[in-house]
Amino acid sequence: MRLHFCILSVLGDVLDEGELHFVEAAQSIDAAKARVKALAELWPGEYVIYDAETGERVSVTAGGDPH
Repeated sequence: MRLHFCILSVLGDVLDEGELHFVEAAQSIDAAKARVKALAELWPGEYVIYDAETGERVSVTAGGDPH
């Protein structure tokens, strides 16, 4: 089974030479969103969920103020 949804953490400002770092993959968008919510309890901040099949990206700010 392929995991099409990649969870990426955003380090810095992506528009200003920031970086995306792979965290893990999930089977569905709902599973990825649930995982981001769980991750944000320990590491709040910005995340991107990337659909490898369609190229669609969903930006998520989770866990309160990332600063």
